[in-house]
Amino acid sequence: MKISKITPGFVIQVFDTDSQTFTKQNFVAGDQVDYENEGDGSSINHEDFLKLVSVPEPYLSFNMVQPKNPAVKCGRGDVCVCGKC
Repeated sequence: MKISKITPGFVIQVFDTDSQTFTKQNFVAGDQVDYENEGDGSSINHEDFLKLVSVPEPYLSFNMVQPKNPAVKCGRGDVCVCGKC
């Protein structure tokens, strides 16, 4: 069975008005975690999830990547060429 671990959170992005680029971002995970069966979408509670795994508390770090080319994006999702964004 494949189980999705869903962790709500938010992103903090820093924009440099001098260079007109995003310079860094931080990903902040919340404390709440939900588990969901990928096959049928049904919820799985934490205790039942732990019964299905062979390690005490499986953990995978949130290895988010900083922007290499932090160009400003238009609201359309394209790289900005209009100069108004």
